[in-house]
Amino acid sequence: MARLPMYEVIYRDLDQQISRGTLRPGDRLPSEGEIAEHYGVSRMTVRQAVGRLTDERRLLRRRGAGTFVADHHATYRKVHTLGPFHEDIGRGDTAIATRVHVQQVAEPPEHVSDRLGIKPRQKVIRLLRVRDVDGRPAAIQDSWIPYGLAPALAQEELLGGSLYRTLVDHFGISLTWAEQEVSAAAASAEQAALLQVQPGTPLITITRLTHSDGTGPVEFARSWTRPEYPLFIRLER
Repeated sequence: MARLPMYEVIYRDLDQQISRGTLRPGDRLPSEGEIAEHYGVSRMTVRQAVGRLTDERRLLRRRGAGTFVADHHATYRKVHTLGPFHEDIGRGDTAIATRVHVQQVAEPPEHVSDRLGIKPRQKVIRLLRVRDVDGRPAAIQDSWIPYGLAPALAQEELLGGSLYRTLVDHFGISLTWAEQEVSAAAASAEQAALLQVQPGTPLITITRLTHSDGTGPVEFARSWTRPEYPLFIRLER
């Protein structure tokens, strides 16, 4: 596996410290020189990592004062990485709560079977979860996993409420890439009740098909997120 460039290593480390609460809102970061010395890199490398976190609204630069951890009131959902929900939302585990509404073996709709590449009537495990951020409903996630990949998932408690962490740590399934579609939808009566919004409220909808090399599709999922959590997508040329 190719080694990550150092700006990416620093970016991920600082991002994790913010998510875990090691760096808290309002905390001032050390100077570029101090960070560069800590990691053994140039200031330019540090600038790349800090600049990316600033673009993502995770850090805030104040002229003449330094760089600070941004307040969590401006919360974005990053969808350019493949990881647990708390990483998408940029918060620590303690800020996220998961309420599982459906966890069962089921016969999937035809469009789900088609996307997962399984035979008609082949069983899957369905997980329907509501993700709360700071005690407030933020998103609904509806996931379908081929039964043969992880049969015990129908009864097993999710590690930290995370499906991806459970698939990796308990079932040894590596998650390598995903394709997803982003659109908008009006909240149905059921979705409105789960998210505590009015029926018809606009929601951000993400349809995702997650793959594992050598296994093929491991999850077909749809999520509906309240508009207070806009998507952040980083594009690079």
